[in-house]
Amino acid sequence: MKISIVGCGWLGQPLALRLKECGHNIVATSRSEQKCQALSKMGLEAIKFELGDNLDAASLSPIFNSQILILNIPVGRKSVTHDSFTLGIQSFLEQANKAKINKVVFVSTTSVYGSEDKIVTEQSLTEPETLSGKINLAIEALVTKQFPSNSAIMRLSGLVNSDRHPVKYLAGKVDLQNPNAKVNLIHQEDVISAIEHVIEKALWGQTFHLSALMHPTRKDYYTWSAAQLGLPEPSFINCDTAPAGKEVNANQSLKELGLTLKYPSPYDMIG
Repeated sequence: MKISIVGCGWLGQPLALRLKECGHNIVATSRSEQKCQALSKMGLEAIKFELGDNLDAASLSPIFNSQILILNIPVGRKSVTHDSFTLGIQSFLEQANKAKINKVVFVSTTSVYGSEDKIVTEQSLTEPETLSGKINLAIEALVTKQFPSNSAIMRLSGLVNSDRHPVKYLAGKVDLQNPNAKVNLIHQEDVISAIEHVIEKALWGQTFHLSALMHPTRKDYYTWSAAQLGLPEPSFINCDTAPAGKEVNANQSLKELGLTLKYPSPYDMIG
């Protein structure tokens, strides 16, 4: 199949290469001309694109001439606003629908569930607290409106691989909050496998969430992780009554996907 991946960064690029290895023709987008050149050298059809571009431009037509669209644009820029981002996505999805794209995968986040102390399942109410969580939930609604039975929503926990691990940003910091909060992480390779399963098994019209099976506390896990990597240990406030936060239980999604995690525990993700 021809698959467009909008947003070929940290997650999108290895996803594109995996799907290419499976025999699919991949259109990969990036906001950077330099990154587009790098994607082209990998054998991908690279298109320079960012939200707000003229969607009728001939240069963008390959994006909309695909059977499957994977929407993977993180809400990361500090200058982003809820309205500007969601309106940009809305216009993009309307164009995709008009162009007869068959299926859409949207890469979302488990932050749509908020941070309340509870075990989160696929049936839990969404209660986003952060701007990112609110924007992602709004985009989920836009996706399911335009592609009600032909979309898959992937709500991801914190993303990790061997090069990108939260402890590298926490090392040596003091008086960190929420020592008892549960850690909800998912490895990059397991996310890629999950999206591959959605496409291969045609699991459309569903919302999945992804997390490792084990959920140590922030204090235990990041203290251990720092020691494993030879980094200065972070220190946390000493508070036995600090909240435990949410725990993402992904068992139902993993069963539906037919996916066995390669990294079922955060303790497997160091290296």
